[in-house]
Amino acid sequence: PLDVEVAIALDTATKPRLGENALRAAANAQVWLNIDHHISNPGYGDANHIDATSPATGQILYRLIRALNLPLPAETRDAIYVAVSTDTGSFQYPSTTAATYEMAADLIRRGLDVGTVNSKTYDDHPYRRVELMRALLNTLQLSSCGNVASWELRDKTRVELGLRPEDSEGLIDIIRAIRGVRVAVFFEELPDGKIRVSMRSKDTGVDVCRIAMRFGGGGHSLAAGIRMAGPIADARNQVLAAVEQAI
Repeated sequence: PLDVEVAIALDTATKPRLGENALRAAANAQVWLNIDHHISNPGYGDANHIDATSPATGQILYRLIRALNLPLPAETRDAIYVAVSTDTGSFQYPSTTAATYEMAADLIRRGLDVGTVNSKTYDDHPYRRVELMRALLNTLQLSSCGNVASWELRDKTRVELGLRPEDSEGLIDIIRAIRGVRVAVFFEELPDGKIRVSMRSKDTGVDVCRIAMRFGGGGHSLAAGIRMAGPIADARNQVLAAVEQAI
């Protein structure tokens, strides 16, 4: 454990999701601060700032920095923009608010280079990510009369392609964008045999957070996640059955 007095958890709905390394490092912390925007966050900190109406934890941090009149150096400015942009689907998700755009405008006035930051974030992927997309497309399934799209990543494929954790970020949006699809689900087999499930809904009438909570997960009404026991085929059958029931 590190010699720390305060541990700050950001954008993490439950404490275990911080991971064993983080929890071990902060084991001696006297105070836990919990800053988040997930509606399923139980408030596990000694002090909690949870705003489920905010589209991104980055936007909460921006408000806190401005309210406390703290400095906003270039590194912090750019990081906040990336945090909010990625959590709102490049400002496309329904959770995006006028305050989100006003924040972005303020960051631009403060010197944010939108073109460069966006290019580094969205247009600078390694070739293995393309190979991953090809592998995922081979597992793509449409169900519930085309209302549900899902695909899966086996750990064997992850090893064969030499993938890194960040390589699969955002790929669920590809199947979410299929015409007629209301819910997209991405199943990932982890090295420890657990299954990570990501869900995205385009339909405000289908609350994927509620579905995720049935399996011990959580998140938002339109974006939620689960970490559950395998094998992946069982996880896929269970979760898809719950999604189709909700639809």
